Amino acid sequence: MKTIIFSMMLLLCQQTVRAGNEKKDYFLWQVNINGSEFILAGSIHAAKPEHYPRPDAYITAYNQADKVIFEIKEGPKELEKLKFSYAGKDSLEEGQSLDKHLSPESKETLSLLFKGRENQLVRYYHYKPWLLNMVVSGRKYIFLGYDPQLSVDMYFHGLAAKDEKTIIGLEKAETQFALFDFNIPYETQLKVLEAGLKNVRQQALNEQPLFENYYNSDMEGFKEAFLTSMNLENPQMRSVYNKIFVNRNKAWVEKLIELASGTPGTYLVLVGSGHYFGPENILELIENKGFTVKPYIVR
Repeated sequence: MKTIIFSMMLLLCQQTVRAGNEKKDYFLWQVNINGSEFILAGSIHAAKPEHYPRPDAYITAYNQADKVIFEIKEGPKELEKLKFSYAGKDSLEEGQSLDKHLSPESKETLSLLFKGRENQLVRYYHYKPWLLNMVVSGRKYIFLGYDPQLSVDMYFHGLAAKDEKTIIGLEKAETQFALFDFNIPYETQLKVLEAGLKNVRQQALNEQPLFENYYNSDMEGFKEAFLTSMNLENPQMRSVYNKIFVNRNKAWVEKLIELASGTPGTYLVLVGSGHYFGPENILELIENKGFTVKPYIVR
């Protein structure tokens, strides 16, 4: 009996040691570009309260950086103003409102997505459908229990603003808005919005593995889920991928090299994790420029 108990205790200790030594695949890399150190970090655009504080590796990387780089420079409040300023050209005539043309099912879905933000939804009703479609795309993760207001990039943007660190944007906010601003007739935009709202829950469920793998620090799992969601064998999806990822990745890498040619420093680059995986991702493009990307080592 003593032998059995001892064996069980030994096995338990071994399992505990293995769990304590388990390597976490944080979405963090580093590269020196012409004398400047860049810590490349993957973000995801929604979270739950229990996902904070972020792991020490991310906080250390943030503290190490002199400047913080995001996809866009503006914070949430500034971004909201820019959004409506950009969409001003597509405001509806007085008396017109999108909700008059949406099905009851679509309006019910919207009421769930904008629960507690009904006034904001009413405002979107007075612009062409592409604007609301863009916002729905970012809010659909509410159906998974994730809050877009708690996104990793917003969290670090808030820290950088509070700590008065220099904040840099890789592109203008208008560039992101333009990704959703399709030049198609109003009636067609309505159909696109209706179709999107009809399938929004399923779209969110399809992307759930991305969130699970990200917050479990499983890069291989994230990569597999990301490539599956992109379905790059489909020519239409490949075209969308090129527009949303490849074209922007190339522009962002050129921006990083341009920044490195200025005053040397340490930068934390925080962009959507999808930009680090798939064909012509940021890591691949940087290495093609002759720079060596390594996993980030906590100092």
